[in-house]
Amino acid sequence: MFARGNVTGVFRRGAFLLACLGFALVALPASAQKPLGVDVSHYDGTIDWPTVKSSGNISFAWAKATEYASTIDDTFSYNMTNAKAAGVYIGAYHFAHPEVNSPATEADFFWSVAGPYIKQDGLTMQPVLDFETFSGVVGATSYADWANQWCNDIVSKAAAVGITVKPVIYTSTCGAGNLDATDAQWIPWIANPSGNDPQISSPWSNTVCHAASDEIWGTGVWTAWQYSWTTVVPGITISGGGDVDVYNGDLTSLVTNLVIGTNPPPLTVTLSPRLNRGVDLGGSLNVTGVVTGLPLSYQWYLNGAKISGANASFYHLANVQLTNAGNYSLIITNASSSATSSVVSVLVYPLQTTVFFDNFDVNTATNWTLNTSSSDTAVTFNFDYSTLGIPSAPHSTGGTTRGVQMKANLANGVVAALSLSPTNQSFSGDYRVRFDAWINVNGPFPGGGAGSTEFLTGGLGTSGTRPEWTGNASADGYYFSINGDGGSGDTATITADVNAYIGPTVQPVATGDYWAGTDVTARGNGNAYYTTTFPAGKAAPALQQANYPQQTGNLSIGTFGLAWHDVIVSKRGSTVDWVVDGVRFVTISNATYTASNVFVGFWDPFASLSSNNVINFGLVDNVRVESPALIPAFTLQPMAKTVRLGTNVTFTAAATGLPAATYIWRLNGTNIPGATNASYPIAFVAATNTGNYSVIATNIAGGITSTNALLALVPPSAAQFMSVTVDGGGAVQVNFTGDAYWTYTIEVSTNLTSWTDLTNLTSASGVFGFTAGSVTNAPQQFFRARVGP
Repeated sequence: MFARGNVTGVFRRGAFLLACLGFALVALPASAQKPLGVDVSHYDGTIDWPTVKSSGNISFAWAKATEYASTIDDTFSYNMTNAKAAGVYIGAYHFAHPEVNSPATEADFFWSVAGPYIKQDGLTMQPVLDFETFSGVVGATSYADWANQWCNDIVSKAAAVGITVKPVIYTSTCGAGNLDATDAQWIPWIANPSGNDPQISSPWSNTVCHAASDEIWGTGVWTAWQYSWTTVVPGITISGGGDVDVYNGDLTSLVTNLVIGTNPPPLTVTLSPRLNRGVDLGGSLNVTGVVTGLPLSYQWYLNGAKISGANASFYHLANVQLTNAGNYSLIITNASSSATSSVVSVLVYPLQTTVFFDNFDVNTATNWTLNTSSSDTAVTFNFDYSTLGIPSAPHSTGGTTRGVQMKANLANGVVAALSLSPTNQSFSGDYRVRFDAWINVNGPFPGGGAGSTEFLTGGLGTSGTRPEWTGNASADGYYFSINGDGGSGDTATITADVNAYIGPTVQPVATGDYWAGTDVTARGNGNAYYTTTFPAGKAAPALQQANYPQQTGNLSIGTFGLAWHDVIVSKRGSTVDWVVDGVRFVTISNATYTASNVFVGFWDPFASLSSNNVINFGLVDNVRVESPALIPAFTLQPMAKTVRLGTNVTFTAAATGLPAATYIWRLNGTNIPGATNASYPIAFVAATNTGNYSVIATNIAGGITSTNALLALVPPSAAQFMSVTVDGGGAVQVNFTGDAYWTYTIEVSTNLTSWTDLTNLTSASGVFGFTAGSVTNAPQQFFRARVGP
């Protein structure tokens, strides 16, 4: 039973668990694994709920919420939140103190804490009153009166927020003076396994209190239910002693009494956000299952295979890897049914390196080729967009506000387009063009003013020598367009709000290229795919609202305009992807390429003129072309060398890689300070320079170490005595040759047996000489030279 008079509450018996948690149960087959429920109210907030869930036999739990009228169990919030997140259903109970407070006071307090948890996934749990033996009662005439008022108060509070409940009372008291079959107010609230009306057939009267500590719930309690008090439950560590209280009996008889609504909704599950994703390596991924019904287990799948340990209603990856790419789904189950979610497809881009970049912080017009359909267009490089209240683009450094502004159909009322491509650029292999994009729209909103519907464009596989739009029969490559205000109509078939093109031809929804689907609205901003991507229609910047009276209101949801967006168009083999803000918009397969440049552009596909050309434009900043980074690979390994002392030598290596590799040379495994070029020269080889040389080539993709190249010295030559002379004073002069820079030690002896060192000599030329003394003082001397000190 519940512990008396304390906050943490040590639950020593298990009957309570079934009644309190019946809301989470459905009829289970006789072979269902047991135990099924666990009381956690007396454990610290350290329960590992995913482990509890994955143990396979815990489906529900119950936790103490409140005691008295002021004490909240300190583990309640942790356990309610984390158990539910792991797929374990959990309910709350109140430990009553009728000798201290009125029923209304304790009902108010319990509801303020547990009320938010009463309704879970379409089913309503039964609040439970833990009512035990006390001395005296406040605010009521009897124990039964107090309990009855508490329950009625809870019913009223639930009804006020549209919830129907029937609280359950648990008690360990029976007999005269306590709650028993004679208390009419109390009987309707007892847990009644028989399903009979206790006030008519009185099943309560058949219940026998075996001992003062027995929990009383109704007929059949003691014959139908059995409990284990020492079971080990994975994920729960008992602190301070105690038992793990689990229920392992037959659940069927209590289901209809403890669940509000005997026909719970069927299981269904969808994924939120319902958006297919494009994620960079190392990025994050979050997907949540939106569930109706009462699942008892969750299992995530990747490409049809179970993801180990992914057993919660959500799936989160903080460091996405290439192996995480694929199709994700969630299967939920309970004892009687299961449901499988829709699929979310995740593209994971490998680590990228920038091979072309322009942030337009200076006028770089000479680096770009402008292609136009007519002269009725305009491009401004190094445009300061802050003058129109537009904030710094997401990928700008230091808050700069310079970009390239593009306009089309300024005065002639004729469809017009322009494209900008990097001059004389050609990109090989897999690559992508990425840029910050903004479409400024003339109001008023949401509809926009006259001529407001214009398109930002971008793509790849182009020669970079022609304007890219459907009016140009020679348009090439793969590209995309999107307008700012959703003004094309959700069911437009030619120029819709969202468009993909191969050359001059727009791709219809029937191709299946659009991730929004093949519905007629799959290219319209009102489609749920785009309203989920852009859930808030934006307003014009405050500066525009102040200076241009027409810039009032907000764009419709699902629209691209008046906000910065991260746009990626990528080539991966024969596949082209368009990703906006990490959401996959279009994927085109079986692409073939005739060119290898990129472009950004602007296009007005309608003849109507804008009501204000100052505030109707496309804006691009931080354009970069990126390619997958390639780990270095050596094309030239350093070669071993054997040289003479004092000569110069150079070790050389070469490695491929993207971006270009940086180098660090090592001697015997230790980095050489400052040796960071592809070659490492040594101007004067000394003995200390000998050893194994290697080099590490590194870039953002990783590093590789070369083979060792041994630097050794040519052994020195033996000394060759050339002459012995005696000068006029009788001094003996000895000359010999040897190897330059080596040290030769001269030894002297008078008997060819005992030798002593005379001197040490070095020479840059390899010619040596020394004075051996006087012939008078040493008439007989022998000399020899050896290498070394």
